[in-house]
Amino acid sequence: MARGILWIALTVCALLLAGCSSVMRPPSAAAFMDSYGQDKPVINMNIALYGGDLDEDTHYNHDIDMWDDHSEWVFDGTGSVFWNKWFFSLGFGAQTVTPFTQLGIVSPYFGASAWSSIYSPLNIANYMSDNFWKDISFGAMFIEQIPIGRKMKIGITEHVSRNGVERNLQEAVEGFMAFSFPEPHPVFYREIGVGAFVSYKRESFTLAIEFRYGRDLDNRCNRFAVMIDFWGVATKEFIYDKEKEREKRIKLQREAKAAEERQKERDLESLEEYEKRQNGAEE
Repeated sequence: MARGILWIALTVCALLLAGCSSVMRPPSAAAFMDSYGQDKPVINMNIALYGGDLDEDTHYNHDIDMWDDHSEWVFDGTGSVFWNKWFFSLGFGAQTVTPFTQLGIVSPYFGASAWSSIYSPLNIANYMSDNFWKDISFGAMFIEQIPIGRKMKIGITEHVSRNGVERNLQEAVEGFMAFSFPEPHPVFYREIGVGAFVSYKRESFTLAIEFRYGRDLDNRCNRFAVMIDFWGVATKEFIYDKEKEREKRIKLQREAKAAEERQKERDLESLEEYEKRQNGAEE
């Protein structure tokens, strides 16, 4: 128990120091659901591609007399780890450069998850923000899942969220050696959406693909996401079994090589005996 608390504390500290953004999109549902019943941490890695009406715009904002650059990422890479106890799971992760936490209820057939980005003391955007406590991404999701056999699962999701878009403001300067630094001022939008996923369990890891549709309620546009997940549980028993398998494979290779050498020696001895008989017959 104490070791588990220590792992959680170290993970939180690492995420707090690593993050440099507060914008994110909904995290993985499949990996979160698969944490149910695991007595060891579940480590998940995934990539996501986004399409639809992405917010990509650069213009001069005359109201604030600055360049206004919106840049919604088309790609995300996420790493997360989940701990499960009975029907409750808690996770921490980082979506590209945004640390987040995810928690909720899990079971073989139904789950409810909530998530939020985590402020980092090294995130300059937090201190430049005009409204510190509102610069945060969060959301909630309901998940329904059906196991198909012992290895495959399919599921559907429904979510509401507050997603973020990277936005930089930069003063327009003129003259020799004149320059200005862009200031991060992320913008956020409300989204409601649905999704589906399918996962397949291999011997030591699980693969999943997720599809998600979201409706931007503030800007009245549509977004799509495709996510590929890869997760597993790295236990001491698994590492020990893999090491034993490796040693067994090396042993078999050595025995095969030794048998090959012995066969060569027998063939050489047979050839020498044959030559002796031939020489004796000629004499």
